[in-house]
Formats: sequence, C-alpha cells, structure tokens
Amino acid sequence: MEFDFTIEGDERPRRAFRARVVGLDARVHAHDRAYPVKDISATGLALLDETMSFRQGESLVLDLEIHHRPFLRDMPVKVVRVLGEGVVGLDFAGLDRRMEQRLDKLVLEVQKRLIDLRKARELAEKQAAESRDRQPGDQETDLPSKDGNP
Repeated sequence: MEFDFTIEGDERPRRAFRARVVGLDARVHAHDRAYPVKDISATGLALLDETMSFRQGESLVLDLEIHHRPFLRDMPVKVVRVLGEGVVGLDFAGLDRRMEQRLDKLVLEVQKRLIDLRKARELAEKQAAESRDRQPGDQETDLPSKDGNP
C-alpha cells in the first residue's frame, strides 16, 4: 500500500531553537536605528518593524544590543521573510567564529534557564498534587510505631 501526501503552505520545521531575550535589539546600520528582537537562534533572528522598511532578499549589517549595550557588532544578515504583521525574518550570513561562539552561548544560556524553570514548575506541580492526594489527618512522620516495631 502506497501513501501520497503534500503539505500546503510554506511551513518548514525550525532549523534551530529560538530564544526570546528581554532587552535584545538589532541596530541596523543602513536604517540607523534599533529594532526590538522578537526571537533569536543560532541561524537567524526575527525582529519587529512597524515601519515596514525591509525588503525580502536584501543584505544588511547589524549590531546586537542587550539593554542598549553592544553585544555583537557588524553581523551580516539577509532578509528572508517580511510578514504583514511587522515581523521580519533575518538569516545570519557569514559570521566569523567569534560571533558564532558568542551567539551560541547566548542561546544556550536561555535554553538552560528555560529548562531550569520547567523543572522547577514540574516539581511544584508534583508536590501540589501529592499534597492534594493526602487525606485530612494523614501525617507523614519518621517516628517509630508505638509498639516499637519499624
């Protein structure tokens, strides 16, 4: 038996984990202004542009800033997607080794924090469920029984 199917639209699986970094901006040299970064990965970023001033296919250079302080400078990018709601997708193009390492470290740190937060939330949910499952009057103690037997 043979199956044939097609997937409609331009939806492709993500190539890399996308991280949201509070206070991250992309200062585009040609526009002489900074745009808030929606998310970033090892392969590119999405920024927010209410001015609709980007064109798909154009090559640009930008600086990444965290809370208005330089993080990475002179990063070559290419506009790969311009969406109607003001989201612009950029791919990094030809980063040097130092830039790649700093970018990887930033994304990895965000991933680690998200994992730690998820683990803490799961533990809290488990503990809450266990406390709900206990009957009123139940006590957990490590005291020996009254007859002296463990």
